[in-house]
Amino acid sequence: MLDQFFKDMWDILRLRYKDPAEYRYTPPVILAVILLLGMINAASMSPLFGKSAAAIIFSILLTLVKWLVLARAMRAVLHYYGAPRLPLWGFALTSEALMVPMLAILYAPQLASVGLFWQIWTFWAQVIGFMKMGNVSGWKVMIGYAAYFIGTLLVGSVLLMLFVAAGWMDADALNQQLQNMMKTQ
Repeated sequence: MLDQFFKDMWDILRLRYKDPAEYRYTPPVILAVILLLGMINAASMSPLFGKSAAAIIFSILLTLVKWLVLARAMRAVLHYYGAPRLPLWGFALTSEALMVPMLAILYAPQLASVGLFWQIWTFWAQVIGFMKMGNVSGWKVMIGYAAYFIGTLLVGSVLLMLFVAAGWMDADALNQQLQNMMKTQ
């Protein structure tokens, strides 16, 4: 099943899309992709959140939230504009997994310009996929991204507050790290 996932990723990169219902994967594949993306996000967010187990778990959960909110927001917006209720979970996961090569930038910062091009390409590949699947214009998909951003911000903030309230993360340390990062930039 993982080989089909990689084939679907390759097809999305080449702007070749299938029916949304065909992006179906087994739970082990979904779990592996979420864990991998979560670990990559944990590595990129380590200057702010640190390298503790709580930071890694937070990053994995945030990745899960982002995937679910993206699929749900796009489904709702595309349906509002006339598309049937599309099962976008698989496509959202596959297109989000295109960010895995960004891990190389953490080890080779000189690849940042290549990474920027990669991010732009994968973003537009995802946008075009949503446009084709929902048969809607680009600005309607952008409304979906706005809903995704707001939803992720809200749910991510609640998740962060839960981690702070449980004592797994220190709000003062996070605030201090954020101020230090702002000063250095």
